[in-house]
Amino acid sequence: MTPEWDPITFINLLLCIIIVILGILCSFRSREKLPLFIAAAFGLFGISHAATLAGLKIPLTIPLVIIRTLAYVLVIIALWLYLKDSLLLKEARQGWVDYFRSETQEPDEKKNS
Repeated sequence: MTPEWDPITFINLLLCIIIVILGILCSFRSREKLPLFIAAAFGLFGISHAATLAGLKIPLTIPLVIIRTLAYVLVIIALWLYLKDSLLLKEARQGWVDYFRSETQEPDEKKNS
């Protein structure tokens, strides 16, 4: 269990920390959930990188696989929720466009529609 120096894993850990901080800040400013999901996922990736640098990669193989899998699942959920919300917004926007289009038509045009 001696620490392992790996510059790639160290850079990954630093980038994870930056993404977590930015995700939290973006979430507080925008009041949206997507940045929090991404921050949580990269927080889990960061835990995995930190454990690897601490020399715990072999003794914690199964927990690290679970942690990384949960991180990927969080990203999948975040993207799915974003897609669902954006499709709902698109449908609502189109509904309003159709409504106002029908309201601004001339009475003769409404009969033909």
